[in-house]
Amino acid sequence: MASVLVVIAHPDDETLQAGTLAKLVDEGHEVAIVCATRGEVGEIAEGVEATAETLGRVREAEMRAAAREIGVEDVRFLDYRDSGMAGAAENEDPRALVQAEPLAVSMELTAVMQELNPDVIITWDASGGYGHPDHIRVHETTRDAFDSYAMRSGRPVRLYYMALPTHLFEEMQRELAAQGIEFGSAAMREARLDRPPVTTEIDVAAYQEAKRRSRLAHRSQLPANSPWEKLSEGLQRRFYGTEYFHRAVPPWNEGEARETALFERP
Repeated sequence: MASVLVVIAHPDDETLQAGTLAKLVDEGHEVAIVCATRGEVGEIAEGVEATAETLGRVREAEMRAAAREIGVEDVRFLDYRDSGMAGAAENEDPRALVQAEPLAVSMELTAVMQELNPDVIITWDASGGYGHPDHIRVHETTRDAFDSYAMRSGRPVRLYYMALPTHLFEEMQRELAAQGIEFGSAAMREARLDRPPVTTEIDVAAYQEAKRRSRLAHRSQLPANSPWEKLSEGLQRRFYGTEYFHRAVPPWNEGEARETALFERP
């Protein structure tokens, strides 16, 4: 069985890939999640008992509950603060992840990798999905840590980047606009970012219910009228039933068929 490490910036970053993680656990693989911040700058959904001062603790508890829904028990946090979106005042907080010395963050991640000895590491790509500075910093420091870990391990190690199902976004926008709902943040709608191509598609249709429960555990970030729950059944099935990745190491060669798993079965 393989060991898989997921490195993210905020609680709930893992939700789009939660089906893959549930599938890995179900197959007997070891899965761990490292979250660089506790998402202290996130919004607070109506009805959630949290304040700006307590949100980090609330979101840590939500992250652990969400992970349990997909069978992941090993959830770890680094002690950096959510930096907020690009240009936000929180960027300047000395505790923010983007203010941290990148080498120090990379060394922390390398230590975790050496402890867990993963065969596969998953993180954000260089775009951060939609340009979030914490996502980008997690990509940079995880990549540095991966290179150090892979060199020291002396064995094949795989690196994957999470990919958003952007090919469905326009369809989602049309469906929600017909209901009078504006989909996505302004940053996500306006971002025109270079994203690596999808190389790997994982069928997680059998894990959609576990994935839904895991997503709903992030209560502070999901208002009762969340647009995600208002998509048509068919679009929800396509959006949540397949998960997408880019294989960074070993490098993807143009012309290769898309993978359907993160590693070959023994």
